[in-house]
Amino acid sequence: MAVDFLMESVIAQRINFIARMATSCECNHSEDKELALAWIAELSTPLAKQLINYHETLEE
Repeated sequence: MAVDFLMESVIAQRINFIARMATSCECNHSEDKELALAWIAELSTPLAKQLINYHETLEE
């Protein structure tokens, strides 16, 4: 359980970092922003699935 929380925290920090970099002045190209959004989607999809599964187990 602690390992899951650690990994979820690391992933959330990565998502935050990528989002901040994509919206900063350093990232002016649309290709860079598209890549950042793709990375955010890749990182957030497994977390969303875990949350859905967790919610379903609570309802049982």
